[in-house]
Amino acid sequence: MSMMGPLGQGSSSSTDIVTALQGITRQLTAWVQAFKGRNIFGSFTLAAANTTVVAQPAVQANSFVTFTPTNASAATLQGSPKAVFLLSISPGVSFSLETANAASAAGTETFSYKIETPA
Repeated sequence: MSMMGPLGQGSSSSTDIVTALQGITRQLTAWVQAFKGRNIFGSFTLAAANTTVVAQPAVQANSFVTFTPTNASAATLQGSPKAVFLLSISPGVSFSLETANAASAAGTETFSYKIETPA
């Protein structure tokens, strides 16, 4: 004797399950599309100057740019009065960094970056 009642009465039919899974798939696809291309990653080396321009056409006026030192000279620079900061963004073109005390970087400091752009 089966413990399950007829389909549609207290249990889900295979059609109901497929429909529910298709709905979930549509929602996940929409979520992926909403966030696709909003996180951009890259790297750069500072110029032997007080300002460095990083060409990146994906950057927008409302982008958040974060960068992380990837070698000892970059980490040392970030812990000094010369620490670099985001100076400006040219939407669709680039972003610029500058040393805090306007002194030139050595030109050997490497960083990775992440750009997040909200909708």
